[in-house]
Amino acid sequence: MIRRLAVFLAPLLLAGCLVSDGDLIAPADADYPIADGTRFAEYPLDETGARAGDDPESVIVTRDGARYLMQTGEDGKLFSGLMKEIGPELYAVMMREDDVAEGNLYALMKREGASWKRWGMVCPDFVSLTEANGRTLADFGIEVRNSDCVAKDFSSITKALLFAHEHQAPDAEYVAE
Repeated sequence: MIRRLAVFLAPLLLAGCLVSDGDLIAPADADYPIADGTRFAEYPLDETGARAGDDPESVIVTRDGARYLMQTGEDGKLFSGLMKEIGPELYAVMMREDDVAEGNLYALMKREGASWKRWGMVCPDFVSLTEANGRTLADFGIEVRNSDCVAKDFSSITKALLFAHEHQAPDAEYVAE
C-alpha cells in the first residue's frame, strides 16, 4: 500500500488535497476498526468505482500506540494516521508520512464486510464536484490555499467526505487477506 499510497499521494501533492492546519482527529476521539497486523490487497479503482485491472499491492496495517501505521513490503515507507467513524461503516481517515510532524491529508473509508473502499480527496476534483452539484467550498467550511482544500475543523472534513461519498465513486478497494 505504501508504494501505491505514495503513487496516490504524489499526484495529490501536486494537484492539491483535502488538508488541515492541525490534527482534526485526536487519539482520544479516534476509532480503531482495523485489527493490528491486518494484511490487505489494495486494488485501484477507475472513475466508475470498478477495479482498474492492475495487480494489487500488499498492505499491512499495524498499531503504534494510538496511531495506525500503513506499510508495504516493497519500499518500507510509512504513513501514520487515525480514523474516526462519521456514519455507519464510514470513517474519516487522517494520515501523513510517519516521519513528518504536520501536514494531514484526509480520505474516506467505507467498510464492506472484510473489505474497505477509499474515497481520496483531490482538491480540484472536489471543487468541480461541488460546483456541478450547485454548492461552493464555503458550504463545507473549506477554502483553497496553495492548491489545497483546507478544512477549518472536523465538521468541515465530515461534510466534505460525506458529500464525496454521495456524489463520486471510490478510488481504491482494500480486501483483507
